[in-house]
Amino acid sequence: MKVAIIGTHGIPAKYGGFETFAENISLLLVKNGHEVIVQCDTDTYEPGEFMGVTLFYSTVAKSKNPLRFYYEGLKISLKESDIIIMAGVGGSLFYFLNTITRKVILTNPDGIESNRVKWPAAHKAFLKLSERLAMKLSDFIIADSEAIKEHLTAKYKLSGKKIRIIEYGAPVVNGYDENILRKYDLQFGQYYLVVSRLEPENNIRMIIDGYLATETDKKLIIIGSLSGNRYVTQLIKDYQSCRIRFLGGIYDKSELSTIRFACKAYFHGHSVGGTNPSLLEAMGCGNITICHDNVFNREVTAGRQLYFKNSDQCKEIIDHLELIPPEQVYYMKESNLKRIRNLYNWDAIYEKYNTLFMEIAARNKK
Repeated sequence: MKVAIIGTHGIPAKYGGFETFAENISLLLVKNGHEVIVQCDTDTYEPGEFMGVTLFYSTVAKSKNPLRFYYEGLKISLKESDIIIMAGVGGSLFYFLNTITRKVILTNPDGIESNRVKWPAAHKAFLKLSERLAMKLSDFIIADSEAIKEHLTAKYKLSGKKIRIIEYGAPVVNGYDENILRKYDLQFGQYYLVVSRLEPENNIRMIIDGYLATETDKKLIIIGSLSGNRYVTQLIKDYQSCRIRFLGGIYDKSELSTIRFACKAYFHGHSVGGTNPSLLEAMGCGNITICHDNVFNREVTAGRQLYFKNSDQCKEIIDHLELIPPEQVYYMKESNLKRIRNLYNWDAIYEKYNTLFMEIAARNKK
């Protein structure tokens, strides 16, 4: 099969969940005999190949002109592939280009994107329209969790044949690098951690306010890009202190793995996504995960971690973790590792895509 992955910033991954997905699944597809092309931002990545994956480039950056980015990605992939995996719903406005070629389009809507607080009203309206078009015009919808499938099925009356659950994966991490901890002036087990886009729906303020209400001597480390919007600027102004450190974006995988592995516990404030890759990566590091209390995070962690709905509950959880017995620590860490080993690993995710591709190939032969 010739497969195109479009709508992400590109690979190797330097941004978020879609890019991590694009890198991991494209490498596995190539390893198993598929031809893969991946769309990339022209101002971020150098032309060429990445470990057997062909990279192609839009004339614009996704962040500067997303509509043109989607249009160019779809136009090229319709010529160069049999199956198109679209990351997000923004490109669905151009699915009419597929009227003649009739390539197979798989759309992953990325949770409930139109619910994100950061979007102004006009952008939310655009996303709702794009989502509706994607549900109607895609050959298949890829839901990254059972909860997302239930939401989309109920909202758009989708058939079980059209919507499939295919999650994301993460590696299991078995150790850490003391030199990386020294680089960032961190000590094993002596900090709580957030790795996230610094956006309102990720509940960063809620986590910080709960942390500040405690008397823990452990720091709160926050990793996420510090550029780009007023919300981030205000966060730093309000909270940067000797107890709270904003490290900015860290995109080196080995550094992130070490920092995750060595934390006391990991805060996950995401509230509108499905299966979030950042949460999976924390689970793969054997972290205790403290999650915003919603159906998505409870599904991913099987309801066996710690959950909060407000800053008071964040405080209570930290106070509890300061006194938690070792056997409970082991239970929660091992529970997360088992979820990664048994369900949320890239080999299992590849098999789900490959099964769908074989189904498509068999259908096309008829």
